Amino acid sequence: MKKKVTIYDVAEAADVSLATVSRVINGSNVVKPATRERVLETIKRLDFKPNQIARGLATSKTTTIAVVFPQSLFGHVKDMIGGIGDTGRTLDFNIIMYTTDELGLGNPIEEVIEKVIKSRADGVVLFNNNCIDKEIDLIKKYRIPAVVVGYKISDEDICSVYVDAKSIAYDMTKQFIEQGKKDICFVRATQNLVDLNDFAKGIEEAFKDSGVTLPEDYIVDVSNHYEESYPQLKEYFDTHKHDVVLTGYDKEAVAVVNAAIDHGINVPEDMQVVGMMDTSYATICRPPLTTIHVPVYDMGAIAIRLLTKILNHEEIDEAEVPMHYTFIKRDTTK
Repeated sequence: MKKKVTIYDVAEAADVSLATVSRVINGSNVVKPATRERVLETIKRLDFKPNQIARGLATSKTTTIAVVFPQSLFGHVKDMIGGIGDTGRTLDFNIIMYTTDELGLGNPIEEVIEKVIKSRADGVVLFNNNCIDKEIDLIKKYRIPAVVVGYKISDEDICSVYVDAKSIAYDMTKQFIEQGKKDICFVRATQNLVDLNDFAKGIEEAFKDSGVTLPEDYIVDVSNHYEESYPQLKEYFDTHKHDVVLTGYDKEAVAVVNAAIDHGINVPEDMQVVGMMDTSYATICRPPLTTIHVPVYDMGAIAIRLLTKILNHEEIDEAEVPMHYTFIKRDTTK
């Protein structure tokens, strides 16, 4: 299948900004003749078909905010939608949501950013995922004001709301080590709202500071989808059993609990399990899941408020906002 040529491709090939391509398409007279010719030649060579995206680079505000997240993270962000929507309505901003599909053809990230521009959104909310660095590079390139949820970053017209995954992992690991539980495993999914690299660093630092050797291969990578992670973990438990399993999200923790029990591993007597986020997965789990409560509604609300401050040129006290978290003890830990 032939890849669809986008305005992003034209800008890259002509070595100009997306705004310059838009001005050429609109017939603006502020573009230098040589640059105009180069852009027009590129449009012809790439067989680019201009559409309303040329009008997407609006010069006036539309009071619209775009929210972009991978489909595989929907379970993580759905509880934030209330905070996003309520705050948007309170501040008289419209919210448009876009999803990226990492399994799709072409280059979905660029295509979604084009849709954001086409929608004439004033700013965008992004969510931490395994392509977040690329997404941030794109919004910087096109100078789109943004707030990133779940990933600590600040820059010109960029703020963030995040959970200190490193501190969470460090504190939990240190506590378990002090209880004599030194065989600790981290089940890591491919996509997560929490920065799982920081989570792993927290585990590693806790072992180092405790003077205890970190188990080899302590990270087990699994799918985001339960129907795939459960059989992966069931096979894993054929040859493994740990004192403690930490996870980056409740859904993975439920898969751990179910796979362990189906292998005759008693939870929490033989193995303790901790989830993350305190979602509905934690309460429907049997036994009920010990987890880290994160105020996801508030994260969504704060993200929108931060973005409107950027858009309205208001003073921002803290560009990187850490969210408080709480350890919720239930029945998968002793």
